[in-house]
Amino acid sequence: MKKKSNKTKFNGIDVAIVHYNTPELTAAAIRSLEKCTPGCRITILDNSDKRPFTKRIPNVKVIKNTKGQLIDFEKWLETFPEKMKDNANNYGSAKHCYSIQWLIDNTDKPFILLDGDVLIKKDLTPLWKPEMAFVARVSTNTKKYGMEIYRATPFVCFINVPMIKEAGVKYFNPEYMWDLSYKSPNNRYDTGAWFLRDCKEHKLPYEKADTVSMALHYRHASWSDTDASEWLEENKELHTL
Repeated sequence: MKKKSNKTKFNGIDVAIVHYNTPELTAAAIRSLEKCTPGCRITILDNSDKRPFTKRIPNVKVIKNTKGQLIDFEKWLETFPEKMKDNANNYGSAKHCYSIQWLIDNTDKPFILLDGDVLIKKDLTPLWKPEMAFVARVSTNTKKYGMEIYRATPFVCFINVPMIKEAGVKYFNPEYMWDLSYKSPNNRYDTGAWFLRDCKEHKLPYEKADTVSMALHYRHASWSDTDASEWLEENKELHTL
């Protein structure tokens, strides 16, 4: 008689994408994901204010925050009176961290976080490890304020929502977020950096992954680009079904 396995049956991946103003990049990311990891359930948090994601795709749910219905970023930024002067991307890192925290707060399921400007090159199922708090590349970001800051890079990252919620781990911490405060200039963090630190402080298990080989990331500051067609054409084999 064959012994039953105690391993949970794998029934597909939940994927979350935060979308801004580059719908062609988000659409290509979805196509590349479907090509490499078919059967995913995808949720898009649409934070765009100019170019929303309007394409209708099976197994893709779009949550609209195009007019601040869920997160009014202008009012939210007003709650940080000691924030630094407006920077080039209008506090984009802080907004992104807070958006990811919103996704975590509003689900009880683990998910793989994707940036909307990546193209998937490999099957992502190896990242799905319920015994880990997260699986991602751990890297240093550009030096700022004279220090190197390690982070769980957000471009492709498995987040074990039930485990981190039980431990009280947060993705976003306003006291350590770049540009939101003049205080503690040597303790500021970029996207995924506080998450890494908090998981370590709570002694949660995590695993480093070679996500560079799994995904191709668009050049810096895609939010400011109005035309990514050349990059998409150069890499069309990754997102052509």
